[in-house]
Amino acid sequence: MLKKIVKSILNLVGLEVRYKQPLSANIAYFRNEQMIEGLQRSKRRGLVHVSTIIDVGAAAGSWSLSAKEFWPSSSYVLFEPLIERKAELEKLCNDQKDFYFIPAAAGKENSEVNFYVSNDLDGSGIADEVEQASNIRTVEVKSIQEEISQLNLTGPFIIKLDTHGFEVPIIEGCARIIKDVSLFIIECYGFQIAKDSLLFWEMCQFMDTRGFRLIDIIDVTHRPKDSAFWQCDAFFVPKDLQFFKNNTFL
Repeated sequence: MLKKIVKSILNLVGLEVRYKQPLSANIAYFRNEQMIEGLQRSKRRGLVHVSTIIDVGAAAGSWSLSAKEFWPSSSYVLFEPLIERKAELEKLCNDQKDFYFIPAAAGKENSEVNFYVSNDLDGSGIADEVEQASNIRTVEVKSIQEEISQLNLTGPFIIKLDTHGFEVPIIEGCARIIKDVSLFIIECYGFQIAKDSLLFWEMCQFMDTRGFRLIDIIDVTHRPKDSAFWQCDAFFVPKDLQFFKNNTFL
């Protein structure tokens, strides 16, 4: 009885009780709690039906496993060009139903690109500095829309980008499917961290030209030396959604 009363009270203020269901007793992965809360808010706003989720800059696959907590029936496509991640991502995709690993960077069209590899791997990205030549390798680039077509997957889509300043070409490589994208999650920056990368406010403008509007931000980070805004994860949804017509706070 007490549980029912608590659930009723929480429902009145738009909250819900969910029992955490582990994906598998054998799977341990990093759960970013701010990201979990952001994904939960997205689902609560009505993002329930998602056919395909695309994780660009998948690293070890932790973000995809977090998303699977909310959309367990979706297909997952993981882009990651680092050979150091290949074995663990191949294992993950073998273990998880409807997980697909693309051992490449994402971009506007199929090609190759110079890729900087950081010592911790997590800071790796498309290279534009010649002084980093000792840590640069050539990696394959594939467009999201081409890979989705070859895998015969459909929308609605969620696309997450953790790509260190290379976002614009990747989004341009989604042109044929962008009308079916329900949510972009993009790591955005307060400083120009790479040639031709967009600042956070510029990304908001760019996404507006593609028909998307900022709905949420998480993981706001400030750089230690001067507390200036460094980066955040920004959630963009189609700007014609009905709830944008309500301009009141409550």
